[in-house]
Amino acid sequence: METKITLQTSNPIAYDSPDHIFPWGTKNDNSTNEGFINETLEFWEQRGKDKINFLDLGCSGGQLVVDYVNKGHLGVGLEGSDYSVVHKRANWPKYYNKNLFTCDVTKEYKLFNNDKRIKFDVISAWEVIEHIKPEDLKSFFKHINDNLNSGGFFCGSVSMNVEILEGHVLHQTVWNEKTWYENFPELLKETNLELYDYPFANKVREDGGSFHILLLKK
Repeated sequence: METKITLQTSNPIAYDSPDHIFPWGTKNDNSTNEGFINETLEFWEQRGKDKINFLDLGCSGGQLVVDYVNKGHLGVGLEGSDYSVVHKRANWPKYYNKNLFTCDVTKEYKLFNNDKRIKFDVISAWEVIEHIKPEDLKSFFKHINDNLNSGGFFCGSVSMNVEILEGHVLHQTVWNEKTWYENFPELLKETNLELYDYPFANKVREDGGSFHILLLKK
């Protein structure tokens, strides 16, 4: 059966997000990393699974998602801003409403393939979490938990840098690594997610002020 992915959400755009009001990452980024893709696929192959479901949150230009799709896997990207849709940027003209969708990932969202709910083996978010307000972080992780398969994992990077561009505060939660780890027990309280050290050699995005995490769903 042909893949037909649909998104169910009441919040198709993160209208109050600084990244929608003043697009920057969604306007400029299209990161991918073949080494990271291969490591995640090897992780699942070792566990007897040769086809995986992958979801990237804050997917910008969507190249990471497209690279999973081109390797024969089910790949989906969610982006809070519609900048790339409106400006027909990067992979959006070809993959919009097929593999790339817009929605507010701090609110409830569900994905379906031919009307069957999709649960994901890998969910990632690269330099995204710091863009979320502290009061919205619990719901962000809750929805990750709700969209992960048991035994699946979330991974990504968190920037600890202040980022203000033309007066727009893009990073809404600027904590050091110690503060993040102090807050994770409360942020993950309503989930089945457990915190682990980032296990992969490859990373899709990183800068001098980032750290990487992995959350495994029990």
